[in-house]
Amino acid sequence: MDVNKVLVRAFVSVVVSIDLTDDEDIDPDIATDILEPAAALFRDLPEEGRREVTSLILECAELEENPERQRAILGLPEAIGLLGEG
Repeated sequence: MDVNKVLVRAFVSVVVSIDLTDDEDIDPDIATDILEPAAALFRDLPEEGRREVTSLILECAELEENPERQRAILGLPEAIGLLGEG
């Protein structure tokens, strides 16, 4: 498997797991502090790179069998700012 796919799948898995965790289990501010630096790296990519990451995230959504996780994955590109102007 391509290293980019592995890295994006790992990122998606962590982000969605944190996102779907109850606020009592992980403080939302701490979750943001953990995830924001990684999301910023993706946002700093050139437009072509952001499109590639978005495409790989959407591939992850297609492979996800859990509907709740799939919805979270589908919203991820917008949530981390990949769809905005670069």
